[in-house]
Amino acid sequence: MSRKNSPPFTKGAGGISSVLLMLRSDKIPLPPFFKGEFAKLNRQNSYGVALAVLLIFSCGVLACHRRPPLEVPEPQQDDQSTPPDMVLTPLHFRAVPAEDHFDIEAYDAAGLFDRARKYQRSNDCQRATSIYHRLVAEFPTSTLAAPSLYNSGLCNTAMKAYRLAAEDYTRIATAYPESEDATAALFQAAEAYEKLEDWDAALAAFDLILTERADVSDIERVEALARKGSALMALDKQRQANTTLNTAVLVFRTGKGIPATASTYYYAMASFKLAEIIHGEMQAVTLPGEEALIKPALEQKCQLLIDAQAAYTKTIRVAHPHWAAAAAFRIGDLYLNLWEDMVAAPPPADLEREAREVYAEVLKDRIRVLLKKAIFQWERTLKMARRLNLSNQWVEQTTQSLKEIRERLAIDVTNTATE
Repeated sequence: MSRKNSPPFTKGAGGISSVLLMLRSDKIPLPPFFKGEFAKLNRQNSYGVALAVLLIFSCGVLACHRRPPLEVPEPQQDDQSTPPDMVLTPLHFRAVPAEDHFDIEAYDAAGLFDRARKYQRSNDCQRATSIYHRLVAEFPTSTLAAPSLYNSGLCNTAMKAYRLAAEDYTRIATAYPESEDATAALFQAAEAYEKLEDWDAALAAFDLILTERADVSDIERVEALARKGSALMALDKQRQANTTLNTAVLVFRTGKGIPATASTYYYAMASFKLAEIIHGEMQAVTLPGEEALIKPALEQKCQLLIDAQAAYTKTIRVAHPHWAAAAAFRIGDLYLNLWEDMVAAPPPADLEREAREVYAEVLKDRIRVLLKKAIFQWERTLKMARRLNLSNQWVEQTTQSLKEIRERLAIDVTNTATE
């Protein structure tokens, strides 16, 4: 799904710009009482007096903006007309020390937002986040409060301060749940937690999306479920992950609100992760040294290999290039893993030392076909990558693994020929 990452979020910031008021007795007409106080201020240069005078002066000040006057026809006898709406924007003041006096700065939420945006656009995220948070603290009810937190989250992400970014995004969902950015903010929070590998926090964010947000579309639900399933796998909660990922696949296949042109990224991801669970189960099966036990264990391992290969093949059929390359690589990995497990399995306990060496060589020779199957699969993967002009981590891993296995086979063939 599309997220508001770049360019920075720039919701309309209409209203009063930041204004600098010079309150000096010789420049602004003031009542006699104020003139006397400001004369004292200029003589004594007292910060405490300045604040006291400022408090008296600014008490109850509110900037008011009216809509342009409307030409309203004379109401008929039965008409009930209402006066034009009045939009009130809070205006804050603060004393700013100068050389020999104090300047009085007047500002509103829109002015702070515009100032923070300028810093954000110039990549000065430290200053931008500071002003965004000042806006939220001083104008918590402003319509610009939630956008300020969102932009602060983007800034913190750019600075790789993922924990702070997650806090900004989560605060939108908790403090401003009606904001149109709340759902997108939770997805961003989850992504920040994923980068931190804080899987419990990521799960909490996905659960909020799936249970609390009524505006989540079906395609967003697929994303949340796929990423939640991946987080559960990272926490070694495979059974829950399996259920969650299957739900993601089901929602995509049956989702009425999902257009035919929708991205298949998270659908393919869920399918791939389901295959990974089976692959993990296959690797968990150990091959014992007892002859009576090795056959059922090997049969179980081979059956899981077949099941995992079928699941990876389903992912390839989704036809998303990234996950298709991942699945094709992992099919080759299935055969390599089986070869490694069989080579590492202990020989029968009743064999003498020399017999064990012979056993190991015969075993390697018989199961060399597994390496050839891995090579065949990885060669197909690279052909697909070249056809699609694809370059990613899976293509790189395929290239590296293919090189290593070819070298291993060449060494084995050389050793056999010498013997």
